[in-house]
Amino acid sequence: MNSEVLIIGAGAGGLSAAYWLLKNGFKVTIIEKELVVGGLMRSIKYEDFAVDFGYKHLYSRIPEVHKFWSDILGDDFLPYQSRIGILYNGHILEKERKFRGIRRGMPYGLLLSSFANMLKNNYRSNKNSITSLQDYTYSRRGEKFTRIFSQEYDERFKGLKWSQLPAPETLKRKGFLSDFLNDAVKITQKQEHWFHPSKGTGQIVENLEKEVLKMGGKIYLGFRVTNIYNQQEAIKSIEISNDNSKYELKTSNVISSLPLQIIATLMGIDFKPAKNELSFNRGIILVYLFLKQPTKFPHTSLHVSCPNTLMSRITNFSAYGGSMVPKGKGCLCIEYFSTNSIELFLKNDQEIFEFAINECEKSGLVNKMQCQDFLVIKAPNSDPAVSFDDYSTDPTRKKLYEQLSKFKNLYQINRTGTDKSTYAGIIAAKAIVNNDKHLFDYYTSPDIYAPWEK
Repeated sequence: MNSEVLIIGAGAGGLSAAYWLLKNGFKVTIIEKELVVGGLMRSIKYEDFAVDFGYKHLYSRIPEVHKFWSDILGDDFLPYQSRIGILYNGHILEKERKFRGIRRGMPYGLLLSSFANMLKNNYRSNKNSITSLQDYTYSRRGEKFTRIFSQEYDERFKGLKWSQLPAPETLKRKGFLSDFLNDAVKITQKQEHWFHPSKGTGQIVENLEKEVLKMGGKIYLGFRVTNIYNQQEAIKSIEISNDNSKYELKTSNVISSLPLQIIATLMGIDFKPAKNELSFNRGIILVYLFLKQPTKFPHTSLHVSCPNTLMSRITNFSAYGGSMVPKGKGCLCIEYFSTNSIELFLKNDQEIFEFAINECEKSGLVNKMQCQDFLVIKAPNSDPAVSFDDYSTDPTRKKLYEQLSKFKNLYQINRTGTDKSTYAGIIAAKAIVNNDKHLFDYYTSPDIYAPWEK
């Protein structure tokens, strides 16, 4: 089972790397712990449903990746309208003003009470009292507007309280009304045109899997990496195993999609998470509701800011168009982030479903009678909130990246965002083809916001 290039993880990045290497005549072996390819990009299939693994927006910010996906999917890469809503106490508000104007769909009573709260916060605040992000934002928009439109969801998503985050470096303001109007008309999504696979993001990885196998690549499913042997800043071999067998593989190059903390442990690298580090321990619970009827709202996703609920994000797969959801039916994915619902991980699937459907009913989204079936997925090591900022602010994460980059035959492609991990996989393949590790380090460095723009 020795291979010229060994790829750990059959997700978007690993399969993209394999595709480019095989096209250039390299021998490639992929090791995947699951029994299907795709990782966080795989399809969730039930009867005629084929939906994404949680919330997926495919950004077109990296031209090379967008073209690659377009080539892989052809006519099945369909445009759709991205529309993000905010669920607050039974009201669905708009994230962007282009759908329902500057009021964003707020009932007049809620709008007026929030505006009064803003005036009150502005009157009480002064420059010297602003020390946190919470202080700063409340002084501009008021507590109520802030909690509804951004703070409640962001704190659930990242697990960090705004009261613990520093205020922006510049506190320069034009005046509370100017600040408020500027925030109200701000466009939150810079991307103008959105595309999605007709049959879900799993269609990309399934198409790549077919191409990889067709070109002679080997994919071993159900195998875990149990040890990585290295010497003199080079990986010599990798130990893998399943329930029945154990193998040691020798290889010239390794491309890894493993999270930083996992590959570091396997390689014997000692590390201690920083005091405020959260992403090494975060996870999500996905609750899929397969519905007998179409959903009532047109949004692709809802950010939940209801103070009396635990659900944090809801994806509406019908709103993407295509054929993920059968005609006349609906499918929602309710996400719970472990940072604010850790106790849910201790419950069984039926209990979690009952909890989720109860929250949906209270919010007026669906009722239990509409639900044809459900699926619960616990992903304790899948962190939806890891971001570029984690690298720049967390010394442990930064140090691990630096230590791993010293290994001359290791290409660590685990990145936040499907497009970024795909890009890292493609660049890793090109670096191996050209025997130029510097190429990979230069174009995928995590301390640069948009390395593809170099």
